[in-house]
Amino acid sequence: MKWMETAPGVGRPWAAAALLILIGSLLACADVVENEKAREQARTTGLYQVRIANEDEKEKLAGTCKFVRTVNADDDPVRRPSDAELRDYLRAEAVYLGADTIYIDRRTAETYICGPGPLNPDGTRKASEPAHK
Repeated sequence: MKWMETAPGVGRPWAAAALLILIGSLLACADVVENEKAREQARTTGLYQVRIANEDEKEKLAGTCKFVRTVNADDDPVRRPSDAELRDYLRAEAVYLGADTIYIDRRTAETYICGPGPLNPDGTRKASEPAHK
């Protein structure tokens, strides 16, 4: 390759860029696989650890529990759950976010952490982190 001989190091930046792109792609793929595994755990086992609060408990949740996020079933980009799937869908989304309690209002749910800490997608408690000094 005559052109590489005349200009030393010309091919190296492209090779380095290609290597970085390859490494980035592999890391992104591993992250996607882990997210899919966590979602599957939330759908199969974790959702059973999420408690559904009733109307009487709504104000208590807001005062004593940590609000996580509102989940709207109609915002699912893949497939909108049917009415029969709704409660399990909302519970699985809640545990995926780490919540242990939800309050359902029509097709949305407010998710809360009322226990000692957030949940893992499989429904177990996350280990508490030591306090910083």
